[in-house]
Amino acid sequence: MGIDLGITSLLTTSDGEKVAYPKNLQKLHKKLRLAGKYLSRKTKGSNNYHKARLKVARIHAKIKDSRGDYTHKLTTQQSQRKPNDSS
Repeated sequence: MGIDLGITSLLTTSDGEKVAYPKNLQKLHKKLRLAGKYLSRKTKGSNNYHKARLKVARIHAKIKDSRGDYTHKLTTQQSQRKPNDSS
């Protein structure tokens, strides 16, 4: 089985199956953008700045964990398919 990584879809297999990007990433990226904007308006070194910085760091960690989990589930699913399975 061949796998092609893409821009519009996460990957396309040789049988023509397309796998989309996980939808929760779009929501997390929006949260990250808003939290970063909120952080940029804080005075550097203040307590509120540190709280906002931690919030941005938590969102980054969620994105990282979400990507890793999705990749693991996807690769496990693809590797457990039978080699001659065309569906």
